[in-house]
Amino acid sequence: MRIRELGEDSLIRKIRKRFANSASVVGIGDDAAIVEIPPEHSIVYCSDLVAESIHFLRDLHPPDSVGYKAVAVNVSDVGAMGGRPAFFTLSMSLPGDLETNWLDGFLDGVSRACADFGVHLVGGDTSSAERIFVDVSMIGHLPRGSQVLRSGAKPGDGIYVTGMLGASALGLERLRAGDASHPSVHRHLYPAPRHRVGMALASQVSAMIDISDGLSTDLYHILEESKVSCRIYKHLLPQAPDSTEHQVLHGGEEYELLIVGRNLPPKVEEVPLTLIGEVTPAAMDSQIYLIDGSRETALKPLGYKHF
Repeated sequence: MRIRELGEDSLIRKIRKRFANSASVVGIGDDAAIVEIPPEHSIVYCSDLVAESIHFLRDLHPPDSVGYKAVAVNVSDVGAMGGRPAFFTLSMSLPGDLETNWLDGFLDGVSRACADFGVHLVGGDTSSAERIFVDVSMIGHLPRGSQVLRSGAKPGDGIYVTGMLGASALGLERLRAGDASHPSVHRHLYPAPRHRVGMALASQVSAMIDISDGLSTDLYHILEESKVSCRIYKHLLPQAPDSTEHQVLHGGEEYELLIVGRNLPPKVEEVPLTLIGEVTPAAMDSQIYLIDGSRETALKPLGYKHF
């Protein structure tokens, strides 16, 4: 069956039945959802979209991975602010000739993400389009005044990264080459956001960001917002097996956390935390300096850009 044969009303009923939950005061089925957050907390809100041919290829990426990643990337953003992800809406534009088994697989991935991350679907919208377009808006919360911004890095702070780098870019390369058995492919298809690390460290750190566009690009965002520079050391970078230097420095869709702080532990929530450099004053413009032995070079932000 195709989406146009299923019809919009049946599509919405399918989603509503599958994601009925009691976590919200009012969920799917009304004009808007109503949710509650704990007293003395602030709302953390973000939105991220997934577009066919940009973020995934229909004939290459399994539909459940598209659904899983659409939720995971938003969970990662909330965690990077030190927040706890809780509720989300899901809006989809779908081609009328899309087979409903693709939709079922996609919803499998969304459902798995809900279970893995403890979040709840509370509404959304549907529309027709020539290509698949998915937008997730996530609501989280954090104790009032405890948010971690990109702008708090100070000279003398250490720069840390969770996990390993380069796996997602390597996974996409292997997937395109037809080698779906390489471990990096799973890392690319089903990212593991580090929101629990972000929540655990929120009160101890100066700045934080998740690595969605690449280490060089996202680190530069922190430096620019904080008006500082930094040194990072090539030999300290936690490199995923088989990945290249370019994939480590510039590969996107990692969803590891870049964390700026002092005297952080080597492991948080069972996730390794590696010190890779330090924040320095900025003479004029913010700069990343890559230290390779006795050689120091300015590292340009060469991660992914849409435009």
